[in-house]
Amino acid sequence: MTPPTVLEALRSQLEAAFTAAGVALGLATVNGVPVAALNIGDWPEGTTVTGLEVLVSRTPQQREVDAFAFLGFVPSYTIRLINWSGAEDLEAATNAIAEVFWPLAEEPRLIPESPQNPEQVTLAVTPD
Repeated sequence: MTPPTVLEALRSQLEAAFTAAGVALGLATVNGVPVAALNIGDWPEGTTVTGLEVLVSRTPQQREVDAFAFLGFVPSYTIRLINWSGAEDLEAATNAIAEVFWPLAEEPRLIPESPQNPEQVTLAVTPD
């Protein structure tokens, strides 16, 4: 059996974090099949999502680290939490992620709800 990739491990850690915190993921319908609304990268064309959607960037950012502490770069992955129903608790979802990935690579940033977009939070984590 091959070991999981960084992204597969990150997805598993996120699912476990949400389960442990009692945060329910939304539902995505991909080609007529319902799945948990947690995806690495973009969904296929035509996917619909309800509830809490979690999107993880497929490509890591290279975060600079103090040269005296460590020479080089540390990869971090941006996560976007989207509140499609308007009733999801983005703070609880953010806290669930922080419990597993503290310290966060990038602090949470709230994108307030607007007529064009639902409420969203972005943050970045560094996988183990």
